[in-house]
Amino acid sequence: MAAGHQRLMDAWRELWGQYKAIIDAFDALVYICSASCEIEFVNRHLAEMLGYSPLGQKCYQAFYNLDHPCNRCPKEKVLRGETIRQNFFNPRNYRTYYQVATPLYLKGETLMMMTIQYLSANCPSQVIPMEPEKVAEEMAGRHVA
Repeated sequence: MAAGHQRLMDAWRELWGQYKAIIDAFDALVYICSASCEIEFVNRHLAEMLGYSPLGQKCYQAFYNLDHPCNRCPKEKVLRGETIRQNFFNPRNYRTYYQVATPLYLKGETLMMMTIQYLSANCPSQVIPMEPEKVAEEMAGRHVA
């Protein structure tokens, strides 16, 4: 019985290593949050951008140094099963991001998986136009739908 268990554990570790390698190689910032906004996973690119691994922290604290959830957070819709795609302006680094937030079902609960990609001038087909007043609202920290 112990040898069979060890083979199963070895196979699981190998499979997890393969999945992690794929996500780490993906040229985007990827993280998974729980329904309570706790960061459960970050890929290598995001940890490198932040300079540390924010596992266990609230996403709004780790990414934006806020003491409350972001106004544009799609959490409620994602937890109802929707995939949300949106652009947003980050006033911390003055960059516009394209965000895909999608439900991810693990451990018997719905976690929220978000993929964020920096929009560069080289990828105009990905750009969803943001009206100037919405950028101004984001910079002021107000809600943008």
